[in-house]
Amino acid sequence: MVVYLDVLFGVNLLMDYITLLAAARLGGACVRRWRLLAGAATGALYAMLAAVQPWLAVWPLRLLAGGGMCAAAFAGQRAFGRLCALYLVVAAGFAGLAGALGTAAGRQLRYGAGYYFVVPLRVLLLAAAVSYAVSGVLLRDDARHGVLRREVERLTIRFAGREQAVRVLHDTGNALTEPVGGRPVVVLERAVGEALLGVDGLPPDAVAQLDSLPPDLAGRCGLLPYHAVGTEHGLLLYFRPDAVCRADGRALDCVCAVGPAQIGRGAYDGLIGV
Repeated sequence: MVVYLDVLFGVNLLMDYITLLAAARLGGACVRRWRLLAGAATGALYAMLAAVQPWLAVWPLRLLAGGGMCAAAFAGQRAFGRLCALYLVVAAGFAGLAGALGTAAGRQLRYGAGYYFVVPLRVLLLAAAVSYAVSGVLLRDDARHGVLRREVERLTIRFAGREQAVRVLHDTGNALTEPVGGRPVVVLERAVGEALLGVDGLPPDAVAQLDSLPPDLAGRCGLLPYHAVGTEHGLLLYFRPDAVCRADGRALDCVCAVGPAQIGRGAYDGLIGV
């Protein structure tokens, strides 16, 4: 079998990029494309070297190469270990699929420590585009909201002598920050916000909420603009808590906003960005 190293490198660059992208999408991580490309290039270079020196294709070195790919792609991510585990799962799935397809077609789709198949460039580009779309639509945040991650964090919020223990969901769609200080915003269910503010029956509208507060309390609150799907713009009543503590005792520098009456349907009490 004649193997062209440039084809081997190109095919594995594409396959490794897709594998890393799928792991990132599955884990709900925001990874820059150049980091994914760097990880894919690391894997493609290893596949090329293993083709020249077959002893490099032993399993311990394959795992080491996979760790190098993950380090190049995911280093600095808060959930680095989970992303590495997801990469191994996805890579194993792709390898198994390639083996099954190769057996069914009577062709060898793997060579040494990588993939090798000669197909027209347009087919590779089409496969890359389809894989990108599938990873975005079907895989985004699946593991983030599954058993591989504790997505709900417990916080203790103190404000004006009152204290509430709440559960907040880390939501990738919540990029809301305080406009002045850039602090992250914890959006709380209305009942939790009322308990912290010490008021009952806040109206749905944020402006009306602020107007209904006593002057001393209103002076510690403000209105926060936001944008959401299906809503061009809106306002949330927010306040700066005296303290917010995580479950391990660390302080969280954030502001709290009063959200809708229902957010988590009992599973959690609010939302916070990642």
